[in-house]
Amino acid sequence: MASVRRAHARAGLIGLLAAGLLGAFTPQAAAAAYSPWGYYGPVKGYKYKNRAYISDSSRLYASTTAARNGSGNVPAGYLGALARLYKGSKLCASNGYSYTSGPANSFSVPTLGKGCGAGTYHSYGVTKAYNGNGYNAVYTLKSPSLSHRSLAPATPGRGAAEPAWPRNAKGETYGSGLDARTPDGGPDLIEAYTTDGKAGFVRRAELEDEPAPASPREAIALQSKRAGEDRRIAVYDRDGTTAIGTFVITHAPGRASARHR
Repeated sequence: MASVRRAHARAGLIGLLAAGLLGAFTPQAAAAAYSPWGYYGPVKGYKYKNRAYISDSSRLYASTTAARNGSGNVPAGYLGALARLYKGSKLCASNGYSYTSGPANSFSVPTLGKGCGAGTYHSYGVTKAYNGNGYNAVYTLKSPSLSHRSLAPATPGRGAAEPAWPRNAKGETYGSGLDARTPDGGPDLIEAYTTDGKAGFVRRAELEDEPAPASPREAIALQSKRAGEDRRIAVYDRDGTTAIGTFVITHAPGRASARHR
């Protein structure tokens, strides 16, 4: 009888597998991916590295990490970062810059929200390093793509060169911010989603219209003042004039990590 029961159990298992039903009862692993580290510096005597991260664990989000390339900490306010989440070629979520409020070896900032629906996503952020008279801004490498809690094959990287952006009737360039190679590059109008899911474009000058602190003290004071503050900008049609909705730029708290010698 025992051998008969085992045979019936095996047959039942095979039937479930064939019907694709067993997978419905199997917990699905959360997906996450890091870009490779990007290295830069020295900036005011410190070498740095940065990378982008994307996760679909408890929620879909992107984060950006800035870190000293080596042991020890950099002084308060020396590190800054923002995170950006892209669905396909379009911007889905973005932070304003956050800065370290104390000595730190690394600093990470996530995007807020829940994503922009089903699709393929990337993380592509920007970090800042104090240079003695302001800050140097540097892009991370792009993360691998992530879709529906599973990693899709992708080669992270910046690519060779920015494309020749098309222009609208006003002469403004438009396209995807994922194709930008430097924080000062990219099209005038960046593909983005409105808060209610319509596809359009945000003006890069409005997306990046934030105070530029000249010192760590100013950066820390600015962060304290703007903590939890959201900023809304218009999303336009390709003509750069017709507003079709809004895009929200959040100011998420960052998480710093210090190393004690």
